[in-house]
Amino acid sequence: METKRRRILEGAMLCFERFGFRGTTIGSVAKAAHVSKSSIYSCFENKEALLMAIVEDILEDLLAESDRVCLPGQPLKEDIDRTFDAVIALRERHRLLVGIYREARQSGAHGVLEMRKALEEGIIRYIERLVRRHEEDGETFRLEPKVIAFLVYRSYLQLIYDWDDLYEPLPPEQIKNALNAFAL
Repeated sequence: METKRRRILEGAMLCFERFGFRGTTIGSVAKAAHVSKSSIYSCFENKEALLMAIVEDILEDLLAESDRVCLPGQPLKEDIDRTFDAVIALRERHRLLVGIYREARQSGAHGVLEMRKALEEGIIRYIERLVRRHEEDGETFRLEPKVIAFLVYRSYLQLIYDWDDLYEPLPPEQIKNALNAFAL
C-alpha cells in the first residue's frame, strides 16, 4: 500500500509541477503514476488531499534537514544560514513549491491557498521554536520569536520570488544577511 501511495504522490507532483493545481486532474495523476483513478481515491479523498499530502511531505523534508544542520551551541544567525541552505537545496528538488506560490498569487484557487497557508504556518512555527530554543540558551533578540519567524520567512519569500520580478536575483549570501537582520 505504501509503495502505491508513494507512486501516486510522485505522479501527482509531476502533474502539479507541469500543469498546476487547476490543470491537474485525477486522471492525469493516474496516468503519470500508472494506477487507476480508483486506486487514487482509495488513498486520497480528492485532488486537494493529494496536494496537501505532498506539501506535508515537503515540509517534513525541510524540517528534518533543518534539524540535521541546526547544531546545539551555534548562534541563531548560523542556524538561519544553515536552514536557508537546506531550503535552497529542497527548493531545487521540489519545484512544486514555486508553482504553489505562483498559482496561489495569480489565481487565488482555494485549494492552492489552503496548501500555501499550511506550508507557511508549519515553517513559521518551526522557525519560532528555533528562536525560542536560542532564547532558552541565553541569546537575546529585539523582537518576539513569532515576529522574527514571520519576518524571516516572509522576507525569504519576497527576496526569492518578488525581488526577481524587478531585479537580478540576489546571491544566497546577501539573502542570508537580510534574513539575519531580523534576529540580530
